[in-house]
Amino acid sequence: MNTALKAGLRTVALAALLAPALVLVPGAAQAAPSGCSGAYNLEYQNTYAVYCSKGTGEYRAKARCYRIGSENYTTRYGTWKRPGGTVSTVFCQSNEEVASGSWELRG
Repeated sequence: MNTALKAGLRTVALAALLAPALVLVPGAAQAAPSGCSGAYNLEYQNTYAVYCSKGTGEYRAKARCYRIGSENYTTRYGTWKRPGGTVSTVFCQSNEEVASGSWELRG
């Protein structure tokens, strides 16, 4: 067998071995929610809401809450939601305000 033919067969064999892995990579990328955005409630300063419009898996709102007149922060979480469904809202306590808001994703 000539060298070019052997190299070609090795390339085909390698491609056949890698093909299943290449198929799985795009599926893994779709496992997380996407199209997410968050907003503070301007009327009540102690809430933060998140909505994700696409993907699979789940998301939830996350906020760092601080007690008025204190330097202590507490991290609080909203409920897990599926993309395209309803909003996940996190509530700080009535004597707290949202210092910052974000979200968490899980596949």
